[in-house]
Amino acid sequence: MIGFLDSGIGGLNVLISCAKVVRADYVFLCDNKFAPYGNKSKKRLLKITESNIDYLIKHYNIDTLVVACNTLSYTIGDKLKEKYKNLKIILTKFNCKKINELKKPVLFFATKNTIKNNKYIKNKIKKNGYNALYIRGLAKKIDKNLNNLNKLNKILKKHFLNKKYAGTKTIVLGCTHFKTIKNNIQNILPGVSFFEYEQDVANKLKQVAKPKKFSTFNIVLTSFDYAKYLQLKNYLYNNLK
Repeated sequence: MIGFLDSGIGGLNVLISCAKVVRADYVFLCDNKFAPYGNKSKKRLLKITESNIDYLIKHYNIDTLVVACNTLSYTIGDKLKEKYKNLKIILTKFNCKKINELKKPVLFFATKNTIKNNKYIKNKIKKNGYNALYIRGLAKKIDKNLNNLNKLNKILKKHFLNKKYAGTKTIVLGCTHFKTIKNNIQNILPGVSFFEYEQDVANKLKQVAKPKKFSTFNIVLTSFDYAKYLQLKNYLYNNLK
């Protein structure tokens, strides 16, 4: 069983990319109880995540875990690998070498925690041609407005039309949630390109997973909400088509 862990819809974006490449038994744990992750301390994130991983091990006997969240991957990913040595753990991180080849100006669009804990980003934004942007609470707003993402256009325009980001050629989507609002951003900044890396995660999973004839999917919420469960389920199956 392969476990996927995130605070919301972003982790499903990673799972969908993986499921198109690898047939397997999947369980996605959506930690809606403690969402969002982008504003929490490392200590708090580690405590929450260890509890969630222990749950997946106990109830689903996972042997592989995809940390389908950039914030967790960059803040506590190494600590998780140190503790859970019996698990094959795949972190959701982008390939730095590929970013060096992107058209500039480049904008790192991520959570505050990802920007703060990623040395590569911190070094890059000090150099010409790179910027970073985080929008407070955006991941949670995406989850809340998944059925009508146009409600987010006002706040997106407020930030992306800032003259600081004028002329942006490439946006690095540094939060798995943000793939969901690509079209909204592209309508605000026509012609901009996006750098994504879910496929890199899928390729890593393919190297360690045992192939099956077909896939199965389970969705678990840390705070059960039937409407939320149906929303996630519909999003998963609609995007697997």
